[in-house]
Amino acid sequence: MKCIILAGGFATRLWPLTESKAKPLLHLKDRPLISHIVDGLPKDLEIIISTNAVFEEAFKKWKADYSDRPIKIFVEDSTDDQFKKGALGATALVVGKESINEDLMLIAGDNYFGFKLTDFIDSFKGNPLLAAYDIDDLKAARKFGVVVEKDGQVVEFQEKPQEPKSTLVSTGCYIFPAKNLNDIVDYAKEKNDDLGGIFEYLLQKGDSIDVYSFSEKWFDVGSFDGYLTANKSLLHDHVIECGTVNKEGENEFIGGVYLGDGVAIKNSTVQDSVILKGSTVENCVLRNCIIDENCHLKDIDLNRKMIRQGMKIER
Repeated sequence: MKCIILAGGFATRLWPLTESKAKPLLHLKDRPLISHIVDGLPKDLEIIISTNAVFEEAFKKWKADYSDRPIKIFVEDSTDDQFKKGALGATALVVGKESINEDLMLIAGDNYFGFKLTDFIDSFKGNPLLAAYDIDDLKAARKFGVVVEKDGQVVEFQEKPQEPKSTLVSTGCYIFPAKNLNDIVDYAKEKNDDLGGIFEYLLQKGDSIDVYSFSEKWFDVGSFDGYLTANKSLLHDHVIECGTVNKEGENEFIGGVYLGDGVAIKNSTVQDSVILKGSTVENCVLRNCIIDENCHLKDIDLNRKMIRQGMKIER
């Protein structure tokens, strides 16, 4: 088996954080989102990170921390959102260029999975397999691929339906047997960005699709709200300091807070926020904020803001 992690999207809904950083490289709890995925995979599993030319160097830098793992960075030729391959198109491209002819694990790199990925792999029995989570809200289910399941198998798949028949949603974690790789390539020629549609296509062909249902935490980090929610839940009211953090004066930390290496905090209140390495915060109140690297903030009050890398903001 090989694994492809899809990391080629431009994530415009998360700008400015993703102007120069791929969504899977965004910081989640104590490390990049993609690291949570890779750390949960078997160490001998060959992993291919599918990304675009804009983020190539950032992924190569990230990969340096995994020198003992069989990880390859595959770069498609997209340079902006207009020319991206699409999730299914990118998968088909990697399958073809890398001559993959074995079972394939496919993971959307902008998702956090609370279940053990090794358990998911162990549950693979030779049919296409997808991981599904009960979101328990029909309205919220409209944003996802909806799974109608019976006795552990998919009986119907609805891609972002207006009238969902279930609250069980597909979560961007799949295994396809080698026999279905040609189906992916063929379907991608028609609909290169319709990853969920491949399951509708396989059902129409008469293939059986198995469901791995889980109740552990799952987050789709596709929006600022989703990103904040994921960090708040995983930090779980803890204050995590990475490396050297300089704290002066009277500071108050409320809820879940992450402070990166080289961060300096003075006379500030920080609530449910992430402050990345090299940033300084003085006489500020920050609530539900993401402060990117090497920012300088002084005498300001911010709520629900994303601050671009290197910004200097003073009152």
